[in-house]
Order: sequence, then C-alpha cells, then structure tokens
Amino acid sequence: MSKSNTILYLDGVSVSFDGFRAINNLSLVLDKGEMRAIIGPNGAGKTTMMDIVTGKTRPDEGEVFFDGQVDLTRHDEAEIAMMGIGRKFQKPTVFESHTIEENLMLALNAPRSIFPPLLHRRSAA
Repeated sequence: MSKSNTILYLDGVSVSFDGFRAINNLSLVLDKGEMRAIIGPNGAGKTTMMDIVTGKTRPDEGEVFFDGQVDLTRHDEAEIAMMGIGRKFQKPTVFESHTIEENLMLALNAPRSIFPPLLHRRSAA
C-alpha cells in the first residue's frame, strides 16, 4: 500500500488491552475526496480505530498517517484536533489539559475568535 495521495492511511495496526486484542492487523486507506462508513458489531474495534486516529489510543504496531505524510502516532489529541481531525462523541468531552478558551478555540479550528459568537445579539426580525 502507498500512503502518497491518501488522506488517511492505516497499515498493520494492532492494539491490545490487558491481553485482549481489540484490533489485529487493520489496514485501511482513504483517498482524498473519498467517504467510507465503518460498520460492525459491538466489540469489532470501530471505536478503538477512531481512538487511534484521533490520538486517544496508541497502537502497539502499525502505521497511521494523515495527508500522506503526517504520522499521527507522533502527535497528541490536541495536535491532531488542530489538524482538523476530530470526532463527535455521544457524551461531550474536553481536553482536560487545556483551558476552557483553548478547548473552544480547538472546536472553532479556524482563524476566528470565540468571543463574537458569544457576544452576538440577534436583531429583531
């Protein structure tokens, strides 16, 4: 598999928790502009795969690259979020090592300020 011209590249990814192999030799390639759905039964490793891509979990083995060249295993969750990679949780969470303002700035992920949306007042329609 070649990682050039890919937006997401996982090859040979494995991870275990307390002796349980949650993911065993996963390979997945997403080309730029491509969309895929990851489906499977409970315990299949879908959440663990997303935890690896977003930096919450480190794989025991394998490669995880973004945009063909960024090794995601060398970045933490906040750095990966700043690259534009994120996920929506059913239960909202924050980066506990960051301030409230830093968490809000990560959510915006653009050269914007958090204050205009907070201070904006609706005009009468």
